[in-house]
Amino acid sequence: MTEIEIFSDENSISFSDEHHDSTLEFFPETKEFKSTLSLKDDVYYRNELYEYRLSANPIEVFVRLIERSDEPPMHYVVKDGVVLGDEIKKDNKFMRQDFIDGLKKDVTWQKIELPGGYAQLFFILSLHPEIISKNEYRKFLRETEQRIKTGLAKIEEGLRAKDKTGLQILEGEYGKQLWYPDANKMSDEERDKKFDYIEKTFNEPLFNEKSPEYCGISKYEFQESPSILKHMDKLLNEKEKSDPQKKASEEKKSPVRWLGYAWTVIVNLITIGVVLAIYGKVSANFEVIVVSILILTYLSAQSFSMIYGKTIVATAFGLDNEFKRLRKLLKDEPRKDELEELKEAKKKVDNSMIKMYINAGFLFIIYLIALFHLFGSL
Repeated sequence: MTEIEIFSDENSISFSDEHHDSTLEFFPETKEFKSTLSLKDDVYYRNELYEYRLSANPIEVFVRLIERSDEPPMHYVVKDGVVLGDEIKKDNKFMRQDFIDGLKKDVTWQKIELPGGYAQLFFILSLHPEIISKNEYRKFLRETEQRIKTGLAKIEEGLRAKDKTGLQILEGEYGKQLWYPDANKMSDEERDKKFDYIEKTFNEPLFNEKSPEYCGISKYEFQESPSILKHMDKLLNEKEKSDPQKKASEEKKSPVRWLGYAWTVIVNLITIGVVLAIYGKVSANFEVIVVSILILTYLSAQSFSMIYGKTIVATAFGLDNEFKRLRKLLKDEPRKDELEELKEAKKKVDNSMIKMYINAGFLFIIYLIALFHLFGSL
């Protein structure tokens, strides 16, 4: 069973099962997402970049592969949406043609179908309230949930009405299936007959859209229904999360935050007042020149401190991104508490940067005042 974890604040989803770990990182501004996959029992990494587009009527999402690289050793099989067929054959002359054909299909627009990509589908829809409103998004989730539940009920009803052989809906490692609990006691011949019976009596009529007995869901939706419904239930019942713009707006309205900015402005106004008062007390040209030079020296020190601080912050976050990339390669995904700490650190840095810009504006005003008096006294 695949475990799915959503990091809304990081615009990412992680998947983990017994064979591999993967992470999807979404970029709503460019309508792209990056996929990173690693195997648990081997040294293998796959990096892919996809482009996506979505529509509101009907609600659909399409994706196409833009770039893919595999390592070790590092080699590209897709660049700029083009399959590098010659390079693939040079790197591995035994590479099968169906692998290249599959890539050629991936670089064309493909609709995300519910069974294979439900987590990606729902997450992308939630990222674009300007296209799919919150109400339409939840309506889509609810309608999909009800369609699957209704389909499951029809399958159960058909099973009760038509089967007298002990056939059951079983749920195992690979989802739901119509099968017999005592199948391990059957001979190969009996098992083949049961397969034919299930296919003709249930699978063909229930999962064929043209059949009058069609249950309303596909065979793969039936198989994956436990995972899909579990994921949808989590989405429908989770606490309402603000979209990034709304969240930023709420943070800007925070009284504590605004008080911090207001206090920064007040301190700078007092500083300007003190500077003007000093100039009001000196009259000789020599005194004005000395005071102006001292103020300009102070401003230079403050400016250097701001630039140095900004450089340190940029370097720290750059290193953090590199460490995150290395940890992914080493299959050491950051814990949720670590991501929360980083999020809080970014908030504090953002607040400090705004205060720094306020201080820089007032320092520039003082700089102009000092220059005015200095040149006036020369």
